[in-house]
Amino acid sequence: YGKKALVEEYIDGREFNMTIMGNNILTTLPISEICFSLPQDTPKILSYEAKWDTESVYYRGTLPQCPADIDTNTKRNIVGAGLKAYTVTGCCGYARIDMRMDGNNDIYVLEVNPNPDISPDAGAAIQASAAGMSYNDFIQKVVQLAMERDFGY
Repeated sequence: YGKKALVEEYIDGREFNMTIMGNNILTTLPISEICFSLPQDTPKILSYEAKWDTESVYYRGTLPQCPADIDTNTKRNIVGAGLKAYTVTGCCGYARIDMRMDGNNDIYVLEVNPNPDISPDAGAAIQASAAGMSYNDFIQKVVQLAMERDFGY
């Protein structure tokens, strides 16, 4: 095609995501795991259909579980990778970090989303709820963190 492309290796394993909130002092919300219940020949990925097409086999077969059912060591590794990714990419306010854990329990960051969906049924709001926050408190915290930022002007 004559165009440049970014090609990434598929990482088979468990998929997790977490929301991190904060500017200087960071707070991690409970981790979610995407539980894949897809037909045998279907790739275990969160495609467009999995996120938005409510009639799709992908949508019905990729259910988040929050909090994730993970041991202390796995949680520590996921949180560590998430915090490092948040910091290295210069995130502030809030962000969602998507990760995979392979068969050797190695954590891979798939994506850092500095502006994830924060609607009431989105992952960040579900994680906030699992942390004991009401949706209103969650949104107020997002706004508060934005107002606390030093934009340099």
